[in-house]
Formats: sequence, C-alpha cells, structure tokens
Amino acid sequence: MGIPILLDQYAVPNRGTFELKVNRSVEIRVTAEEARRMAKRWLVDEISYMMTATEPTLVLSKRAAWRVPAILTASHVGHVGAAGYVDVDVETGELQNAAECQQAILAECQELAKRVPPYTPRADMPDDWLA
Repeated sequence: MGIPILLDQYAVPNRGTFELKVNRSVEIRVTAEEARRMAKRWLVDEISYMMTATEPTLVLSKRAAWRVPAILTASHVGHVGAAGYVDVDVETGELQNAAECQQAILAECQELAKRVPPYTPRADMPDDWLA
C-alpha cells in the first residue's frame, strides 16, 4: 500500500535545483487506519457529530505524525469541506496540539457552515414510503 509522505519544515528555494536527502528512521506503532479512527473519535467527541476523518498522510517533521484531514459534513449535502486536520503521533497515538487544532477546526467549520444551503424537507411523501 502506498502512503503519501509530507516533508514539513524543509527550506525549498523559489526557483532552481535543490538537493533533498532524507535519512530518517521512524517506528510506526499506530497504523494509518488506527490514526484515522482516533482522529474521527476525537472530532466527534470534541468538535461535532457532523465531523468525519479521511485518509491520513505521513508527515515527517520534528516528530512523525499521521495528518488526518477533518471534514465537515451535513446530512442533506454530504461532505461540506475540509475544516483542517488532526496530527496523530505515529509512535504514541497522542494527538498533537489538540487545543490549537480544536480552535482552528471550529473556526473553519463556522466559515464552511455559511456556505451550506439550508435543509428543505420534502413537501410530499411518496405513497410507497407509507406503511
């Protein structure tokens, strides 16, 4: 299974050639799927039942982490949009910067919610739906 890897905090010039050598050993004790489930549980418990988590990316920074996208949903439109991300430590399974992450996601959810069309219930009920 191929997993995207993001190299965070590396200086890259605006133009021209640069050399990148990555020699890093990382012990993955928490799988990508486990990280997605941990993030989803945290999002539902700490943000809203309307949140979900999608496939993570491995981020190599000071500490390696699974970066899990946080997605706002609405029952009448499905996925509304990305509200941010949750970083889950690959060794410990701990969420990194949870308080700051929570505030950022909540702020983005408020902006995304402004673009969601209002729910409009059906005016009529199909006969085959009635018992």
